Amino acid sequence: MKLRYYIFLRILMVIPTVIILLTTVFFLMHIIPGDPVTIMFGDEMPNEFLDEIRHRLGLDRPMYIQYIDYMSRFFRGDLGISYRFKIPVTYKVRDVFPTTIELTIGGILLAILIGIPLGLLASLKKGGIIDHIIRLASLYLYSNPNFWLALLFQLYFGVMLRMLPISGRSPYIGYLPRVTGIMIVDSLLALDFRAFRETIRYMILPWLTVGITRVPYLSRISRAAMLNELGEDYIITARAKGLKKSIIIYKHALRNAILPIITSIGGSFAFLLGGTVIVEKIFSLPGMGSLLMEGLTGRDFNMIQGVVGIYAIIVIVVNTLVDVLYAVADPRVKF
Repeated sequence: MKLRYYIFLRILMVIPTVIILLTTVFFLMHIIPGDPVTIMFGDEMPNEFLDEIRHRLGLDRPMYIQYIDYMSRFFRGDLGISYRFKIPVTYKVRDVFPTTIELTIGGILLAILIGIPLGLLASLKKGGIIDHIIRLASLYLYSNPNFWLALLFQLYFGVMLRMLPISGRSPYIGYLPRVTGIMIVDSLLALDFRAFRETIRYMILPWLTVGITRVPYLSRISRAAMLNELGEDYIITARAKGLKKSIIIYKHALRNAILPIITSIGGSFAFLLGGTVIVEKIFSLPGMGSLLMEGLTGRDFNMIQGVVGIYAIIVIVVNTLVDVLYAVADPRVKF
C-alpha cells in the first residue's frame, strides 16, 4: 500500500512540473527579440500585410490570452500550426520522433554495454594498471564534446576508411511500410534483412557519438557504487565465512550496487534525448533535434514550444519511472 501511495505521489508531481516547464518555454520564446512574421516574409513587405498575418496567427492578442490558449491546446494534444511548414506541429513531430528515439535508445544501450562493465572491472582491479587505464580513457572521452567526436568519426570511418556512411538515415526510408517509424523495427517486421543491415550501417556512427559520451559517466558511477559495496561490513563478513569470490561479487555486492546505476541510466537517457540536437544536424538525421533547430532559425513559436514541451514531458516521465523502479528494487527506500 505504501508503494502504491508513493507511485501515486510521483505521478501527481508530474503535472505541476510540466506546467512550470511549459510556462517557462512560452514566456522565454516571447521575450527573445525577433518577430516570426518579419522573419518569414522579410522587412520589405507592407506593414498592413504583416499586421494581417500577425492577426491570423493570433500574435497580436494579449500575452495572457496566448498563454491560456497555448496551455489548453497543449493538454488537448494540439501543438498548433507550424508557421514555417503550414501544417500541424504534431504531424512533423510524428514523422521525426522515431528517428530521435532510435538514436537515443541505440546510444544508451551502447553506453550501458561498454560503460557499466568497464566500471565494474575497474572496481575489481582497484589501484591496478587496468583501473588506471580505464579511468584515463574515461577522462579522455569525457573531455571530448559529442560534435568533435562526430566529426572525427566521419573523417576516419567515412572519408579515410570508407567503411560507414557519414550522413542520412537509410537508403530505404520511404520504401518500407511505416508501422512504428523506427526503421530497424519496421525492417524486421517487413522481413527485409537487407534494409535492416543498411539501417544499422547508417546508424553506427551516430550511435557511437551519443553513446561514447555517456560511457565515462556510467563507468565512474558503476566503479564508485561497486567500491562502496565492497567496503561494507556484510561483504567483509561474507569473506570471513569463506564464500567464493564470485558469489560475493555477483550475488551480494553487485545486487546492491546496481541501484545507483539504475538511476544513472535513467539520467543518461534523459541527457541523450536532449543532447542529440547537434548530432542529428551533423549526420543529417531527420529527428527532433533537427526540427528544433529549424524552428529556432525561423522563430517558429509553435514548433519550438511543441518540441521542447514533448522533450520536457519525456524527461519527466523517464525520471519518474526511474524513481518508481528504484523504490520497487530497494525496499529500504522510505515512502
